[in-house]
Amino acid sequence: SSNLSAPLFGENSTRTVVMQRCLAFFTVLMAGTTMITACTVGTDNNPGLHVFMSLVLLVFTATTFMLAMWYEDGELLPKVLNILYVQAGAIISLSVLLHVYFGLDYRKS
Repeated sequence: SSNLSAPLFGENSTRTVVMQRCLAFFTVLMAGTTMITACTVGTDNNPGLHVFMSLVLLVFTATTFMLAMWYEDGELLPKVLNILYVQAGAIISLSVLLHVYFGLDYRKS
């Protein structure tokens, strides 16, 4: 029996779990590319600010995925799933915002 077919709290279907994994992958992809961009693009003007912003994003992403792991282990209530969706959306939004900022900062140099 696959881990994807085991419903957590009796509510998740295989389709829901696959969608959650896709959201997690996209979130990590966005955060990862943002952190790489922070270290490579426009660092001549504000290297400290870029590193600080990427560290904030890293901490926010890490805490969200710690909560997700605890949720999957059954240690958190099902209500937490909505909070995880909101946090994933916030991480993606922050990544887009930082990409725009880094792009504007790069054009200034």
